[in-house]
Amino acid sequence: MKAQEIPESMHDPDTSSCELCGLPAGRSPVAATIDGRKVRFCCPGCHHVFQILFNDPATQHENYRETELYRACVAAGLIPATEEDLLTLQETREEEKPRSHEKENLEEALSHKVVLHIPGMWCTACSWLLEEVLRRTEGVLRAEVLFLTDTATVTYLPHRVKVETLQKSVARLGYQAHLQGERSGEAAREKREWLLRFGVAAIFTCNIMMISFALYWGFFRELEREGISMFSYPLWLMATPVVFYSGWPILRRAAAGARHMKLNMEALIAVGTLAAYFYSVVQIWLGGIHLYFDTASMLVTLVLLGKFIETQAREKVSRGVSELFALTSGKVRLCTAGRERWVSAEGVRPNDRFTLDPHQRFPLDGVLVENTALVDQSFLTGESRPVRKGPGDEVHGGSLLLEGRPVLRATRTAQESSLGQMISLMQEALHNKDPYERLADRLTQILVPAILVLAGATALVTVLSGHSPEEAFLRAVTVLVITCPCALGIATPLAKVAAIGRGRSEGVLVRDAAALERLKDLDTMVFDKTGTLTEGTYTLRHHEATGPNAPEHLEKVASLEVCSNHFLARELVKQARNGGLTLQEVSRWKEWEGMGIGGMVNATEVVAGNRACMAFKGLSIPEDLKTKAEGHERKGLTVVFYALDGRVEGYFALGDHVRNSALEVLNHLKSQGVACHMLSGDSPHTTAVIASALGIDFHRGGALPQDKVRHVKKLQEQGRRVAMVGDGVNDAGALAQADVGMAVGVTADLLRDASDITLLSGKPGRILAARHLSVLTTRIIRQNLFFAFLYNALGIPLAMTGLLNPLVAVLAMFASSLSVIGNTLRIRT
Repeated sequence: MKAQEIPESMHDPDTSSCELCGLPAGRSPVAATIDGRKVRFCCPGCHHVFQILFNDPATQHENYRETELYRACVAAGLIPATEEDLLTLQETREEEKPRSHEKENLEEALSHKVVLHIPGMWCTACSWLLEEVLRRTEGVLRAEVLFLTDTATVTYLPHRVKVETLQKSVARLGYQAHLQGERSGEAAREKREWLLRFGVAAIFTCNIMMISFALYWGFFRELEREGISMFSYPLWLMATPVVFYSGWPILRRAAAGARHMKLNMEALIAVGTLAAYFYSVVQIWLGGIHLYFDTASMLVTLVLLGKFIETQAREKVSRGVSELFALTSGKVRLCTAGRERWVSAEGVRPNDRFTLDPHQRFPLDGVLVENTALVDQSFLTGESRPVRKGPGDEVHGGSLLLEGRPVLRATRTAQESSLGQMISLMQEALHNKDPYERLADRLTQILVPAILVLAGATALVTVLSGHSPEEAFLRAVTVLVITCPCALGIATPLAKVAAIGRGRSEGVLVRDAAALERLKDLDTMVFDKTGTLTEGTYTLRHHEATGPNAPEHLEKVASLEVCSNHFLARELVKQARNGGLTLQEVSRWKEWEGMGIGGMVNATEVVAGNRACMAFKGLSIPEDLKTKAEGHERKGLTVVFYALDGRVEGYFALGDHVRNSALEVLNHLKSQGVACHMLSGDSPHTTAVIASALGIDFHRGGALPQDKVRHVKKLQEQGRRVAMVGDGVNDAGALAQADVGMAVGVTADLLRDASDITLLSGKPGRILAARHLSVLTTRIIRQNLFFAFLYNALGIPLAMTGLLNPLVAVLAMFASSLSVIGNTLRIRT
């Protein structure tokens, strides 16, 4: 159903009525085509509510005006009310007053989300100003503006505000907002415009500086006062386009900020530039020879150059993030009715079949159903070794197809895929501000008005102390320029996006930047065993059954295990299928977390799990089975008992392998003073064998999820800083309790993952990479803040006492920003 504005020639107010509320459509109705029939609505609110009701299967045969949604919308004022509606509403209010949270829930249901690209933000103050203005726009529920990616995510009510209105609100502040699809073309155009402004400023400023230096150093001593004053007009002429053409973005944004009573860093630059420019103009008319066109021009030129360098640096450090966005627009060949056609990734639905060409990246998650493929997963995991995939294997979005022509069955939509979830998590990490960033933001918001007051106070004190007004003016301008907190504004966020981008490229997905900072200070790491320190790729080593029906037992247990995503379940299902067994339908399936599963397979009740599971279900394990099972556990095998119709009939013994790098990683952590613990739901015997092989002193088998939470909490009560390393979902409680939760491997649902950091490759060695990134990022942030504060601490007294002039202050400000940018780029290398 697509809406469109009706041409005025088609308006017929006398005969046209709203399809939903029945009121006259008026002079500006909205039209839509439904099942080939044209209908009209009196307002966008009725149109959007009708869309929801029309597409809801539960309301297909109802009178829409009698639904709860319709009445709630009328009560909330989202759509117009008829006399009948007002009477019903009055009766309803007499019975029960509407609650505010109901209106909020309704608004959430009707809301839309749009991502706007807003290039040209100069600092975090710009993003703060944009966010405040968008948030206060009528019809906007939430707005988040991210300086580092030049994006604004706005949740709005489409019947109250249009996207065009949001874009106009942004434009009034001196920025241009584009939909994500328009991003690349508009960004290139704006970059060309930016370079043109900088080129004009640079050419004129070079000429201004040559003339000014000649005058300063006395090359024209033989000229009289009148002769020297003749050089003033060329300086004025060249400085004017620099200030008012090249510097126009600065002036416009400063004016917009002042109009909304939100002073930003552009305000400081604009005040300093205009003060120097107009002071020089006044000096020309008064016949003075002390001109500062060079200061105004150099300030604009170096600011433009600094912002260009900063933009390039932001693009470079955020490459690991932006590459993900590029992959979401990929295309695949959709296989339907024996034909193939190109479609965008967004057009593929779960269970659709698709294929790709070699050297193309998978934009979706899927399971191979035909042929084989050689896949490079380094983009996701950081591991460069190609992996051979066959039928039944899952391929995650972002992997590169090296060879083969596989046919895959889509398991999730593009938005729900691993790639889409990674984007959501990285955006969340970028939006969540760490303590350093919040401190810098607060200081930036305080500093701008404080600097203006300080500059005014400096000028006043200078005059009162007997100096000339010209000296007072110079000192005030110098204070404005040298205290501009540009370096402070980018010190933390630039380092954060660089760390998140580098982490992604190395297979470390950071979803909480504050947790990355805490990682370096940990003194205890608690590891889950299966899939973390071991491969998690089990092989069936032995099947012990009490009777001769071992294949039948395997068939029933494997049928039950199909519904589980545990490592053990996969191997049992695989063995059953390889043996030609037929898996049966399961009903009343249940899972007991950390213990096992149960359900009905045909008419047989089946339970499979560890000893705790058998005890929980009141099932007694025969002594001979128990003795044999302990023998396998002492060899490091994992035992899964099973019971049929209330009787334990046997067990499976499965073997796993310790990860190659696990021992090296644990030894390295110990050398850094980090205590290593291992908890497992596996039996104490099996856990002890693995712990001994890895040199772990503290270990505990048979640990349930709640036991892991209690263990982490106990360590924290002892004053330890604890990290939990597990599989991301089954250890959710312990991961959430720990100071830092780290999940190993790409889970089926990253958004359910309770961790702060996800190690996508599944290799323990990434733990060391994450700790190194934590140390490096924190050091860079602290150095950046130190440089920014030191620069201001030294510069402000020198500027106030007149030991610096505005030109030197401009160069110092530029050098400060460059030092922060250059230092941050070290994270990438």
